[in-house]
Amino acid sequence: MSSPNAGTSRRGPRRRWLIIWTAVAVVISVGAAMLPYLDIRGISAIPVAQALVPLGAVVLLLLGITSLAFRAWVAALVLLIGAVISGAPALTPLHSAQASCETGAPLTVLSFNAKLAGASPTALAELVRKTEPNAVVLLETDETLIEAVLGEHELAKVLPHRTREVSPGAANGSVILSAYPLSLKENIPGSEFDQVSAVTTLPGGSKVRLAAVHPPPPVWQPNGWYSGIEDIAMWANQTPEARVVIAGDFNASFAHPVLRRMASGLRSAAEAAGPIPWATWPEEKPVPAFTAIDHVFARGATPAGWDSFYVEGSDHRAVLAQWNICA
Repeated sequence: MSSPNAGTSRRGPRRRWLIIWTAVAVVISVGAAMLPYLDIRGISAIPVAQALVPLGAVVLLLLGITSLAFRAWVAALVLLIGAVISGAPALTPLHSAQASCETGAPLTVLSFNAKLAGASPTALAELVRKTEPNAVVLLETDETLIEAVLGEHELAKVLPHRTREVSPGAANGSVILSAYPLSLKENIPGSEFDQVSAVTTLPGGSKVRLAAVHPPPPVWQPNGWYSGIEDIAMWANQTPEARVVIAGDFNASFAHPVLRRMASGLRSAAEAAGPIPWATWPEEKPVPAFTAIDHVFARGATPAGWDSFYVEGSDHRAVLAQWNICA
């Protein structure tokens, strides 16, 4: 015959385990929920950790489901709430139908970081032929790669217009290649890398300012990264054109408050793919891509399509953005 205290003795360790695990769940969830809202300059660890927010939200979700399986109800609830609160800011913001406009000409933009000009020109040229963009934004490129794509792969007639010659140094170069004429070319301040823009004239006469941007990464340069994104926002606000498309490697996702502020007056082409922030970096690594830092934003346009593609030789996925330009 079992002792009446046997059940109590068995419940004691389980109760202690539940209390400890619930306390751990609270600490983890509170930290995760706060992370995407931290907006502090000069500490590189913060934006680096924020890049992991989508992955962290998934981990919290899995921990919450596991806690349910072990009937740790309070811990499960805390973890699931933490997953929602931490993951929500990282989602691609969606606009209502009222945010759309009367559309005119379509515009397709391909944006790609060529990783120190090491991307395969053959693979890049094949992607251009496959997707048929009206404009190609290349970051971390050099004149050798540009010439290989345009000359050796015979795309010069497809993309006959371009911005200025890129700066020396494989990490520095940024260029816009366009099927349509470019005018009013200018540099965009705020980065040690090239940032260029020009106005393109679409069939039918609509004018759109295209921009290629590339702020420095937050690792080792947290202040330059932060101010670089702020400078892009300032430039976009001061640019007089009603229609603007800004593409490039922002080194930031929507999990970063500074990017959310910059994009608050713009629309993201990724809206067309839904709220899930499909990762664009890092490719060709032991771990799969986990953060979306390559973007195409616009003002005076409605997103019509979004996709990303692997290009051999780069750790970034190429991003294809389809827009309906406002009439």
